[in-house]
Amino acid sequence: MKHVELNDDRLGSLNFQEFERMISVPSSAFGVLRQELINTLGLTRAKGFLLRYGWNCGVSDSLKAKEMEWENDLDILLVGPKMHALNGTVEVEVGVCDADFDKGNLHFEGDWKNSYEAKEHLKLFGQSDHTVCHTLVGYASGYLSTVMGKRVIVKETQCEGMGDNHCHWICKTEDEWNEDIDIKNEISFYEADRIIDELDETYEKLRIERDNLSKTYHVHHKLVKEVLREKGMKSIADVLSQTMKMPVIIEDRYLTILAAGGLPTKKAQEYSEELKKWVDNQQSKKASTWRDSKKTLLLDISESHRRVITPIYLGQSVYGYCSFLYNGTMLKEVDKMVLEQAALACSLNVLNEKTRFNTEQRMKGSFLEDILNKRLTMSEIVKRAHYIDFKLDNPYFMIVINHRFKEPSLIHKLEFNDPFINNLLTFFKNKQVNALIDQRSENVIILLSERTILKTHLNKEEFCKHLLEYCSNLSPEFLVKMGVSSNSPSIENAANLYDESIASVKVANRHQNLVYFDTLGLVGILLQANNLDTIEKFAYKVLGNLIEEDKNKNMELTKTLYYYLENGSNVHKTARAMNLSISGLRYRLGRINEILQMEISTPYIRHEIYVAMQCLFVLGELEID
Repeated sequence: MKHVELNDDRLGSLNFQEFERMISVPSSAFGVLRQELINTLGLTRAKGFLLRYGWNCGVSDSLKAKEMEWENDLDILLVGPKMHALNGTVEVEVGVCDADFDKGNLHFEGDWKNSYEAKEHLKLFGQSDHTVCHTLVGYASGYLSTVMGKRVIVKETQCEGMGDNHCHWICKTEDEWNEDIDIKNEISFYEADRIIDELDETYEKLRIERDNLSKTYHVHHKLVKEVLREKGMKSIADVLSQTMKMPVIIEDRYLTILAAGGLPTKKAQEYSEELKKWVDNQQSKKASTWRDSKKTLLLDISESHRRVITPIYLGQSVYGYCSFLYNGTMLKEVDKMVLEQAALACSLNVLNEKTRFNTEQRMKGSFLEDILNKRLTMSEIVKRAHYIDFKLDNPYFMIVINHRFKEPSLIHKLEFNDPFINNLLTFFKNKQVNALIDQRSENVIILLSERTILKTHLNKEEFCKHLLEYCSNLSPEFLVKMGVSSNSPSIENAANLYDESIASVKVANRHQNLVYFDTLGLVGILLQANNLDTIEKFAYKVLGNLIEEDKNKNMELTKTLYYYLENGSNVHKTARAMNLSISGLRYRLGRINEILQMEISTPYIRHEIYVAMQCLFVLGELEID
């Protein structure tokens, strides 16, 4: 292997007349070109472009050099740096040149000084944290690879563009670099079709993105029209299904179906039930479920049930879910985009309904408040009833619902009142019954027309029982009592109906939580007389001694008397209801007889005691848990 310095006398004079003509271009012009490439393609792609440009320049010069006659192979190798310097791009100093053309081995090393590429980079971009002489590296790699007949890769280890005093380069064949990771990365930049492929790939991605956006916009436009027309969830599901050619299911947060499109209701119910079971199974395994994610997901529920599901938001909370029943194995971006637009349309639809619902309810509540306080004339009542679509169809009656937590707290009250009213509104909406609803303290006041209830094939008693059952099932944590007034032919009598329903709800307790004013009998008559002093005197005349005696004993005798009357004076039933022995109950009943100085087993006395006790309930003087 030979070692030759650049100042070898054999290279003293060379004839370049036969070389291709040269074009003189200012280095600043190359600097501007370099700047444009970096700004347009980015650093990585620009580097590849400059390397390949330099490679082609080096190959062109090496081919011309090979057409000339040289004393030996080493001369043509060493003329490359001189030709590189003659181009005006850089000053070259060769340090070591060890080459064996027969074996294809090469170790070529030296310095570049005054590199035009480094200077232009410093001027336009400032100091770099990586080497920047890409055209020089490409030129040397292209020239040497052509001369050696195998790929030679040049690596710049120092660079003026990085702040070094000069640039240092090392040339080896691809094989001699062995497993150098940096060289493997460098080789990829020399692929001739790299930019074209990347541009084709980018164009294809842009085309797909354009088509996706176009389709999403088309669906979004249709959905917004449906929202503006206030067609409801069913219309959104149908439009989505027809446009995307996929079945659609819209469910609330409890996975109850709100609407379905593209499949029968019965089939949609089956899919919904299957999803509920899947969710329960996931939760039992304590696995991460779709509820943990706020993103659009592809779920494999079963072999025949795969769905793409995304949440529907109302404010900061999840209101429900919108789903495609999906056939694909991979989630397409366009399907995800369209489904998210559908969820947004559902959110807007729910928000519109809630806003309209709340506004209408505020108007109804204000209307009922004005009627109760007798602020309106009949003509004004008729006018406002027309505005809120409340039919003045007598007879009217009123319901008062008292709802309170078993262990109440301020937080409970604040968190529960609004949802409770909303649930009531949902109940009346589903029953297609228009009612005026307002709230006073822990009581919800409802004014209804009995004729509107009869249209639902329910009489007054059946309707009230359904309403009480519905309210009681909303939460096991609170108690519900309901008082129902008598009927009145005039809505102007609403204040009296309110008094009757309040009196009824006061009589109600956990053992009898639905009380009709018409069943109060004498108590009702006394209340209608509106002479509370007379009522109170009557009640305390009958029961005053017992209550006074019982105050320090947790009212156990008064409770015993109440249960005794409620169980029809049956000793055995009363004992079971109070978990007392028969002998213990008989002892208490005897004490009650002694205190009241009357025989409570006598029918007319029992009735008198019952009326007095109901009066005290109404007056709020007595409460039995």
